[in-house]
Amino acid sequence: MGGTTGQSGKQFWWTAIPGVLWMLLNILHSAPPESLVSGGYPGVSYYAYSFLHYSYSDVVALYGARRLFLHMIPYVQNVIEYPVGIGIYMSLMAYFPSFWGYFIASDLGLMLAFILTLYPLYRARGINAALWLSLSPLLAVYGVLNWDLLGIMCWAWAVLTFERGRYRWAGMWIGIGIAVKFFPIVMVPYFSAWLWMHRKDQLKGFCLGLGISVGVLNLPFAIFAESGWSNFFSYNSHRPPDPGLYQWLIHVGVLHLNSVDMVSAGLTLGGGIALLALMLKYHWNPVGVVAAALTWWFLCNKVYSPQYMLWVYTAILWAGVDGGLLVVLNLAGLLDFWLAMRWLGLGTTGNPLLPRFVRGPVFPILAGRDLSLLFAAVFTANRSRLRVDTGLPSEIPISPRE
Repeated sequence: MGGTTGQSGKQFWWTAIPGVLWMLLNILHSAPPESLVSGGYPGVSYYAYSFLHYSYSDVVALYGARRLFLHMIPYVQNVIEYPVGIGIYMSLMAYFPSFWGYFIASDLGLMLAFILTLYPLYRARGINAALWLSLSPLLAVYGVLNWDLLGIMCWAWAVLTFERGRYRWAGMWIGIGIAVKFFPIVMVPYFSAWLWMHRKDQLKGFCLGLGISVGVLNLPFAIFAESGWSNFFSYNSHRPPDPGLYQWLIHVGVLHLNSVDMVSAGLTLGGGIALLALMLKYHWNPVGVVAAALTWWFLCNKVYSPQYMLWVYTAILWAGVDGGLLVVLNLAGLLDFWLAMRWLGLGTTGNPLLPRFVRGPVFPILAGRDLSLLFAAVFTANRSRLRVDTGLPSEIPISPRE
């Protein structure tokens, strides 16, 4: 037993090496030149430089943009457009000395989050799924672009604990994930409904874990810094649509800016409810359904950042997807990153080639990305039909419930 455990541990660390190397590459490439931080933090000139060099990182930019070096209390003294988990994380990292201390600590924390994302995937889905994640070049461009890996890590542990019958812990991990990046909220209706059908006696524990983690992390800020805490919601509700289908529909006069929110919400909820109905009627695997629902949400949402592909990629690995679709998502994610950096680089420098660029690769790359998301949602939903009587897929061993 001990020898087998030791061999498994060694195998995991060998599996993690490619991903760690991708993360190191991303960290080194995103480090700004010293000349851009001569004032103690990256200034306005950082944006044009980073876009032109395909090295932009919110971790770098927001150190100066949100004055993290002043050590203000997040949401109380400093308005941050992210949920409280990220606001706390970035503010704590800023206590390391100088910009470079913040930069190194933040990115090493994200590398640790990758390892803690890979480990439960390796334990639950085996070495092949773990290698698909560790070998993914998406880590080289999105690993430290934002703080998404903190939320993706919570997703991974929520799924693992849910499948092993530790429903209270699953609820707590979902709650932490919601407080970090909000997207794990998509798990709540599907996991709750599955428990109501198959483990009704465990639903209370799941909801208790969820409520405790959401409350502990959010309530202090919601009560004592309501305007700062709610900025995440108001900021996103007032954002115009990102480049993609909605912008094109507005451009051709099919939609108006004030109707995008309604259309986006309607499509997201409609697809989500349809998936929930199918799961309940045919006892589909809830892990696959939440992966499909997340992908559908990203496809229909008016706000889409390129690093969201890393969420989709990891979620469908948990759903048991492999092969060609993963290759397509890697390619779509890399092209989307190139498009965003090139577009922003041309825009921030006032390059006269910008109109020509917009008429060139923008439409086919965005269309290809959206089609890959659509196919991923449909394919993952279809695969979630693999199940046993409990509603969980037969290839996943389930431990005795709590």
